[in-house]
Amino acid sequence: MRILSPAKINLTLKILGQRQDGYHLLQTYFQLLDWGDTINFELLDNHDIHISGQFGTLAQEDNLIYKALLLLLPHRKNHKGICIDVEKNIPQGSGLGGGSSNAGTTLRIVNGLWECNLSAKHLQKLALELGADVPVFVLNQSAMALGVGEKLTPYEIDQYFYVLIFPEISIATVDVFKNKHLNRHQLQITLSDINNKNQWKNACLPVVLANYPAVKEVYNIASNITTTYMSGTGSTLFCCFDSNSKANEFINRCPKHWNMQVCKSKIIQ
Repeated sequence: MRILSPAKINLTLKILGQRQDGYHLLQTYFQLLDWGDTINFELLDNHDIHISGQFGTLAQEDNLIYKALLLLLPHRKNHKGICIDVEKNIPQGSGLGGGSSNAGTTLRIVNGLWECNLSAKHLQKLALELGADVPVFVLNQSAMALGVGEKLTPYEIDQYFYVLIFPEISIATVDVFKNKHLNRHQLQITLSDINNKNQWKNACLPVVLANYPAVKEVYNIASNITTTYMSGTGSTLFCCFDSNSKANEFINRCPKHWNMQVCKSKIIQ
């Protein structure tokens, strides 16, 4: 099986408070995209587990795909081995949920291949053990999220074309969330408010612009052309357009050396 492991962008990211254990209470809208990594799944006649892809120095036991498989092992009725090969397109530390998407997609697909027959609710509970962004990729559709990101309400907005801009820097989420200047007391919006682009606000953007000059430089240039947003804790910036032609017009006005990608909203399958 050859499956898209979609990237996500956060059209809004609000911090509503902070729990005593340090976790932040969020409201965010996950917009899944029709672009991302590609994962090839193949059952094996032995009991081996093989995971391959461009993961840098990441050890297999630290790979979220491997951790997802371990969560499914006790439930499988098909005891064949599996080979998982990932064609990586989503940059690491880009705020697009690459690792989370790989893990959520693995849970969803291997649940069927290994005949685990776990419900969507059970899979999302397992997904939360791997990370707050993982459940939305098990859901596999755009949604508003509350809590630490796990309380999902599926919701689709109009389809747009997005231009992703990849500054040449990786940003660690923990560094942004521990910043003392981060606004942790924002107000929640309603579900339908996400249709209004004026509500596309990211609480992390001011912190990132103040501390990562490489992102600020790209943001300032792009913002002089059109409204520019940031996904998650960065570093990916994005712009939104009604048509592919307008998206490409924007690209033609940007510096030629920028690394960019045009994609669309992912349609429910």
